[in-house]
Amino acid sequence: MNANHYRFSISWSRLFPDGQARKVDGKWNVNEAGAEYYDMVINTLIENDITPLATLYHWDLPYALHEKYGGWLDYHSQFDFASYAEFCFERYGDRVKGWITINEPWVNCVGGYKNGPGKAPYRCTGEAPRKLANDTTGLDLEGGCSYEIGPSQYSKDSEVLPANRPPQKLEDVWCSHNILLGHAQAVKVYRDKFQKEQKGLIGITIDGEAQIPWEEAGMSEEEYENNKKYANLAAEFRIGWYSDPPLTGDYPKSVKERMGKDLPEFTEEEKKLLKGSSSDFLGWNTYTSHWAAQLKDEDGNLIPPPTAEEASYDNSKKDMWDDNCKGRGEGWTCIPPTLGSQAGSSWNTLYGPTIRVGLNWFADRYKGLIKNGIIITENGCAQPNYKVSRAKDQVTLDHWKSIGKEEYAGWYEEDIIEDESNIEGTILHDTYRIDWYKQYLENLRLAYVEDGVDVRGYMAWSLIDNFEWENGYETRFGMTYIDFYNDKELKRVPKDSLTFLGQWYLDNVEQE
Repeated sequence: MNANHYRFSISWSRLFPDGQARKVDGKWNVNEAGAEYYDMVINTLIENDITPLATLYHWDLPYALHEKYGGWLDYHSQFDFASYAEFCFERYGDRVKGWITINEPWVNCVGGYKNGPGKAPYRCTGEAPRKLANDTTGLDLEGGCSYEIGPSQYSKDSEVLPANRPPQKLEDVWCSHNILLGHAQAVKVYRDKFQKEQKGLIGITIDGEAQIPWEEAGMSEEEYENNKKYANLAAEFRIGWYSDPPLTGDYPKSVKERMGKDLPEFTEEEKKLLKGSSSDFLGWNTYTSHWAAQLKDEDGNLIPPPTAEEASYDNSKKDMWDDNCKGRGEGWTCIPPTLGSQAGSSWNTLYGPTIRVGLNWFADRYKGLIKNGIIITENGCAQPNYKVSRAKDQVTLDHWKSIGKEEYAGWYEEDIIEDESNIEGTILHDTYRIDWYKQYLENLRLAYVEDGVDVRGYMAWSLIDNFEWENGYETRFGMTYIDFYNDKELKRVPKDSLTFLGQWYLDNVEQE
């Protein structure tokens, strides 16, 4: 494949099932079999001249900590995470020189503590509790939210909330607050105890859609310029909420003003801890884009921003719209037009310029604050499939034609849709995915060569067909096919996209 780096995750739960890493008489209470597994992974990579890039947290919180204090909702989580990270630095840091603390804090917190029940711990505003038990007879495992949770203390000055309570508003906000502090605590441990000797780099990986101002035929220049402002505002909420604190030490000004008292405040000590905690590098997982605009009421009048008195969680985005389609149907499916063609996930569309727009947004916002540039730590797609596709999308084509940008409609025929009964079709000969990589990588090249953005790496999602959190093995992001249902040996079969990306790496990545 000609790749010289490999990103993988270490499972906190595998190493410390009770979530609490500690030394007793100089020895860690680690699951040694799990620790040895990662030794094997790291050593095998190095033996094959591949540099490991390790992620410490990709959403697998030890369930014991959820039972003990509600996981990331409790401020103690930041210290338990830092202790786990310390073990990893001590055990693997002689060989691992690139560390990512947290992967996609927005997805973890908003998906798990607000929008469930798609992601653990299934805290959301559904009607019925989702109970997890060994005997699931008669239980609704398809929907609903979990009331199972330990007593939680958001901050050291907060009251302790009772166990097994219904989901509360602002849980996603407090999860985000504490997970960012967990990142910063882990970085402090690394810099204080290990970085000087081990000479590695550490940062956070955030996700988020680059925001594109909504444009339509006949729109005035004044309205389009206003939508540009709202695109930046939407980016501050979607991305800056998580990337500002590790670089500047605090939330974006717009987020603080619009959230009011519903947004937790960092103490001065915490601001110092956070500021520059991702200055070594910043990771960005980029997939789709969002359009953005100022909302209008039924009479076509612009909805004004919230006043200082109105500032709150509920009102923070009352005048803002951002999405990659103009409406949503059953199962979160897009109602066209869409921002690019519909890929094989309801949330994902193909719009190549997103990566260039986003990289420039980061470069402009954090000029001089990131020492070793930006790494694209995830990018890719599931191809249109039997669950999600939109072939011959005339509505989207007509929209892009109307503004003179037909090339972004991404029209495709039905024969592009994956057919699980015919792997010799577009599953292995994955032309849609190759087109995805062509468009995104060309825009990555333009951001680097023409715009001067300091991009240090690009990692595709994913090397092989993998388990997706909400879709299991049915949604295929991989460049290597695996028959999870019929092949007990789970043979790896390369797809055409693997050959394509391997050649791109050879042609475009600086070789030692």
